[in-house]
Amino acid sequence: MAELRVFVSSTCYDLSLLRSQLRLFIKNMGYEPIMSDYEDVLYDPRSHTHTSCIDEVKNCDVLILIIGSRFGGKATAEALSRVDFNILSTESSSVESLKDKDNLSVTQLEVLKAIEESIPVYTFIDKRVWNDHANKSSDIIDKILFPAIEKQETAKYIFEFINFVRLRTKGNNIFPFEKEQDLEEILRKQWSGYFQRLLHEERFMAESPKK
Repeated sequence: MAELRVFVSSTCYDLSLLRSQLRLFIKNMGYEPIMSDYEDVLYDPRSHTHTSCIDEVKNCDVLILIIGSRFGGKATAEALSRVDFNILSTESSSVESLKDKDNLSVTQLEVLKAIEESIPVYTFIDKRVWNDHANKSSDIIDKILFPAIEKQETAKYIFEFINFVRLRTKGNNIFPFEKEQDLEEILRKQWSGYFQRLLHEERFMAESPKK
């Protein structure tokens, strides 16, 4: 029987412990975690590793996005070519992050590919970053010190992407978190509730013709 494939998209260096704990949780749920730092991605030697990550997203069923203090590496031109930005331009009412493609990270590109492919995305944001985002001012963002952001010059791009996800036309869930256990509790509730709804909808469809 095939397992649900769960792609975990985040920066790795700063979130390594959280990622390892989340990996164990996904496995204990009976699902297959797909994580770049655990050799779960097929790295095609004919392509850049960024491109391989983007291509792997298409083979997954769910994507978990975790936004922390780091922006991560900028996506390569080859990886950018794998994403249809025309489709994405209609997916959110805030598309500032799409206008400057050279300042998209590979993590962000993974998420954009999932959205393009209609793969469900569950977005978790470090509560400190979420609070900084709430207190930002677009007019003077370059002059504000954001304690939660490791490199201040990346704050603009992190916050613009949060806006893209937050203002999506659908699937715009945001879950601020403080610890890894928060992710586990939320995912368990969300996945269980979604499965229950699908079962109810299926039952309703089956019973409707009889009435």
